Amino acid sequence: MKKGIMSTRYAAAEKLLTAHTRHAVLNGNPKIIWNPDQTAFQYERQTRSNEDVLNVTVCVNASDGTETIISLNQQNLPCNGQSRESGSVSGCIPADDRITPDISKIIPENTIFSPDGHYAISNIRHNLFLTEVKTGEQTQLTSDGSEDFEYGCYIDIYSQITVKRQGMKECPNVLWSPDGTRFITYLADRRQTKKLPLIASYSDSLKDLRPELYEYPCPFVTDADDEVPHYSLYLGSVKDKSMTRVDAPEFLYPVFTAANQSTVKWMEDSRHFYFTWTARGFQNGRLYLGDAETGACEIVVDETTDLFLNLGAFGLVDGYGSYLFSNCITSDGTLAFWQSERNGFAHLYRYRKNSQGWTCEGDLFDVSHKELIVQKLVRVDETAETIYFMANNVPECSDPLYYQLYSIRFDGNALTRLTPEDAVHHISMGQDAFVDTYSRVDLPPVTVLRKTDGTLVRELEQADITDLLALGYQMPERITLTAADGKTKLYGVFFRPDTPDSEHQDFWPLIDYIYGGAQLYNVPREFTWDNGMDREIYGGLESFAKLGFAGLILDGRGIPGRGMDFHKLSYHNIHACAGLEDHVYALNELKNLYPQIDFNRIGMWGNSAGGYATVSAMLKYPEVYRVGVASSGNYDQRMYEHSWTERYNGLYNEEVYRYGDITRLAGNLSGKLMLAYGAMDDNVSMAQTLRLCDELNAHNKRYDLVVLPRANHNVPANAYFVRRKMDYFVRNLLGTEDPEIFGE
Repeated sequence: MKKGIMSTRYAAAEKLLTAHTRHAVLNGNPKIIWNPDQTAFQYERQTRSNEDVLNVTVCVNASDGTETIISLNQQNLPCNGQSRESGSVSGCIPADDRITPDISKIIPENTIFSPDGHYAISNIRHNLFLTEVKTGEQTQLTSDGSEDFEYGCYIDIYSQITVKRQGMKECPNVLWSPDGTRFITYLADRRQTKKLPLIASYSDSLKDLRPELYEYPCPFVTDADDEVPHYSLYLGSVKDKSMTRVDAPEFLYPVFTAANQSTVKWMEDSRHFYFTWTARGFQNGRLYLGDAETGACEIVVDETTDLFLNLGAFGLVDGYGSYLFSNCITSDGTLAFWQSERNGFAHLYRYRKNSQGWTCEGDLFDVSHKELIVQKLVRVDETAETIYFMANNVPECSDPLYYQLYSIRFDGNALTRLTPEDAVHHISMGQDAFVDTYSRVDLPPVTVLRKTDGTLVRELEQADITDLLALGYQMPERITLTAADGKTKLYGVFFRPDTPDSEHQDFWPLIDYIYGGAQLYNVPREFTWDNGMDREIYGGLESFAKLGFAGLILDGRGIPGRGMDFHKLSYHNIHACAGLEDHVYALNELKNLYPQIDFNRIGMWGNSAGGYATVSAMLKYPEVYRVGVASSGNYDQRMYEHSWTERYNGLYNEEVYRYGDITRLAGNLSGKLMLAYGAMDDNVSMAQTLRLCDELNAHNKRYDLVVLPRANHNVPANAYFVRRKMDYFVRNLLGTEDPEIFGE
């Protein structure tokens, strides 16, 4: 193929990188801000004015949908305690009475304020300090903190060094009570936890050219209980300026992180709280009710399983197995609702307190809705005795992973679907109404206002994708294929080649973009133009289509969200890569749908668990996958952080875990394989890739290696990697030379 043709294709592909697409949709994701009594809300509407886009702040009455346009010159007015600079908009919602003095000189920058703004908590030298904002008076609450023995320390177990190197704010992890008189935090004891090294081979300063060594705690599945981090809950009191340990077992996994604070919840009276606890191995989970005065706790629910508990089903916060909170206890402390998959699907179970303690009164759902899956609680209305929750696996939907809003009474009656559209729904809940933005990969976002009974009040916005289409964006095709068992339906998206001559292209090379982790699904369900991580949308398949490739994203068996029977195929079986065999099996059916697919030119790529899955495909199915690109892969599950691995592979068992080491099959490589890693990866150690390289070397195998000295785990966002990935597939799968247009 002539280089001029490929230069044109590359230029078209470059237009669909996230740097361009993220700004190409108007009104695709309105940020809703409710006023304090939740009777009105506001958001920014994007409108076109000649060649410009104007942001207009709109205030909407939730009862009838009437709106008021607010002048943009009010953008610096306070809005419910937030400024425009913090991501909110200003206007009709009155500010509260928070204290807002100049505190820059008396309070450390990395601080968490109480809801009323009167107090602030800071972490200084591993200890917690309480500051009264009005006076600046500071009290040290703890004194025995030290390195790896820290109170309320910022925890992001998958980017500990990245946070430090990038100078990100490490605010303490504390949860304030609603009235601002107490807070919950934890003591993280990582003194016995073994560490992994990172070596920065470069320096941003010319003062010292020596490589710099970093270390971070990282427990493996092979580590004993006394070697993994221990987390203990603590209560802090503003009045007494004291700390009290919560009387509950230690956590052997992070109790809550900066990304996910859903494990612990305060009750509205600020005198009680509740939290979920899981044992190591995720086979025992409990719901505790705590007394904020004394720290005493009682067990409300105690559940065990022979498989693994998905507390919170699969409502992912951070994509790493941290689940949204889907349990609650009523304010009078007599009723609890606990999400459980004990019958095969995540339902809500009602517990009642009596003289004998807490008793389970059964499943809230009747048999006619036995396959409905509770994803997360949106709101619990105790006055109306009604729970609003997100659910999936809805029979009326064309995809089981389309989220819908439901309501149900405390007694299990009046189960009602409130969102009728066959799409993914995102809800912002008010008192008597909610705002719903829904979309599919082939349906641009629509935002509507509904009453809490589901009655439509009005449509608020339809996303404008004019600019996105002008970039050459194509909506993927939704497809349904069959798993390797010959009967289970699988769902995915497909991209046709999208070049000027693609309709005359007789044979299509195909790229299968995979993840393969057991904690989430990979197939996008909603309209996508930005993924928030600077990565290519759809794994780059939009761009690859412009280069002449067909593309596939498919969810195999072993992912969450479709019931335990579906998910448990990953248990003691992480090496199955959430249905890698299903990908292989489904290719024949895919070719029946698209006869142009060239079975001699099938490739795969993925990052992290997707890197592991890609290498697995190249080594297990070399006759199918001829070209692979794998980045940041965890190629041996024994060498990865224990909380993710143990949930699905169980506690360490040599017989089980040895199958998770794909380096043992290095001798099977026959296709073209490009490996990539970031030298500063504090999620998956670069040692994982180097061990694979060592095994490939031992078998005298040819492969390509891209080393990114400054990159962390987010290799797919690296511009150099994106270029090399394109080039690699163009040369080895498309069979032509790249034009080298991405020069410096």
